[in-house]
Amino acid sequence: MKKLILTLFASAGIMAFSFGQYVDQALIFSQQNYGSTARSKSMGNAFGAIGGDFSSLSINPAGIGIYLKSEFSSTLNILGMNSTDATYQGQIANDQSNNFSFRNLGFVMANPVQNGGSGLVSLNWGFGFNKLNNFNQNYAVSKNGSPHSRMDAFAENSYGINKTKFYDENNPYNSGIPWESKLAWETYLMDVNDPTVNSYNSILLMNELVNENMTVNKEGYNNEVVGTFGANFNHQLYLGATVGWQILYYNESKTYSEDGEFGSFDYSSSARTSGKGINLKLGMIYRPIPSLRIGAAIHTPTYFALDEEYSSIMSSNLQFVSTEANGPHRAETPLGSYQYKMETPTRAIASLAYQFGKVGMISCDYEYVDYSKMKIRNGNDGYNFSVENTDIKAIYQSVSNLRFGGEYKPTEAVSLRAGYELFGNPYKSVAFSQDQANKDYSFKTMNLGVGYRIDNVYLDVAFSHGSQTNFSYMYQVSNANDPVKYDLKSNSLIFTLGIKL
Repeated sequence: MKKLILTLFASAGIMAFSFGQYVDQALIFSQQNYGSTARSKSMGNAFGAIGGDFSSLSINPAGIGIYLKSEFSSTLNILGMNSTDATYQGQIANDQSNNFSFRNLGFVMANPVQNGGSGLVSLNWGFGFNKLNNFNQNYAVSKNGSPHSRMDAFAENSYGINKTKFYDENNPYNSGIPWESKLAWETYLMDVNDPTVNSYNSILLMNELVNENMTVNKEGYNNEVVGTFGANFNHQLYLGATVGWQILYYNESKTYSEDGEFGSFDYSSSARTSGKGINLKLGMIYRPIPSLRIGAAIHTPTYFALDEEYSSIMSSNLQFVSTEANGPHRAETPLGSYQYKMETPTRAIASLAYQFGKVGMISCDYEYVDYSKMKIRNGNDGYNFSVENTDIKAIYQSVSNLRFGGEYKPTEAVSLRAGYELFGNPYKSVAFSQDQANKDYSFKTMNLGVGYRIDNVYLDVAFSHGSQTNFSYMYQVSNANDPVKYDLKSNSLIFTLGIKL
């Protein structure tokens, strides 16, 4: 039966990872959380038809045509608090992280056109960056008296490997076997079960319980440097185009440990991915009447070139196993590296906004993304990722993301704002004829904000509360199907300072 999360590759270049590593990361790198400015975030990032805010250059580039004056803006997230509850076999562990981030820096030049033909009012351009994702998160998982062990996973996923490959001392981590298997062999966590079929078993006795613990630290970002050009035709039709250069950095460090009657072992791994990507966004905003705005935008895939570095360390201190195995052992991989290409899915956005004179407005964005269209390509060792791309189609689906926002101006200088975001579930409920753990995935944010403008200076403040529930396996073996449930609560306090020139 095909496993959902773990399999083996024939390509030595990616032996350090399961295919789940790449399939999971494709989704992480493809998801976007707009709202780099406080105004946009407080209104739920429903800015596809509103424009006139630097965040809109990454949502609907036609929004640059709304600007009547040149403008500079800068945004800081001075309070970024994440709290994650991890529930595993009924036991809950909590971990928190705090982070400060620079979310936006942008400049827009408004260029009125004198005697413009065909109703051309202005040609505007802008340059800067927007933060599309913040990957910072810490979490911990623990279970005392667990009937499952990662040592069983090491053994099961080493099936079919001739043990002579574990004794290759000339190039032990480049002999076409998973690095995990080599580490587990070197630290005596598994042994040969049946040499005729090259099967293995862990050192645990039947029904032996263990204590499991795991800590994970994630950090990184996806920043988009934008160059945008747009036109305003008669204050009725706005057209725009953005070339986006995305700069991605993602680092994940894990420490997994077990202890019990057998003794203990620790397994630490780290993987860093960095790279750059490019995309094109096209958009329009149309005002059939002065109070109504209709927007549409299309985002091409982002074409990433990615570099990875990874390494692992495993140590054990065993007892009651065997004379040879008892005592401390340690094994360490070299620093591995790998390069590959990735394409995110196309995005389509439809937007609607209604303005109540100078008193306020309401807006709504609908975004369609088909995550089954993600592609991984061109490993530097010639690997074509056909297995992973097939699994992407089987695991992921298209989603509808909804964003709502409103703004009320009790005075000319003060604006009160609120917004809501609801993200669709990118996971199919069933894959490979099995229920997916993430069939109950959910992600939403609730946002509030206030803005103050005096002369040509404005200050916007936003508070955003996000909640996300997702599921994943620490490891997977045939007799252990207990996913970890992660409940993430995030709170952000965002400030934007802008100057109209």
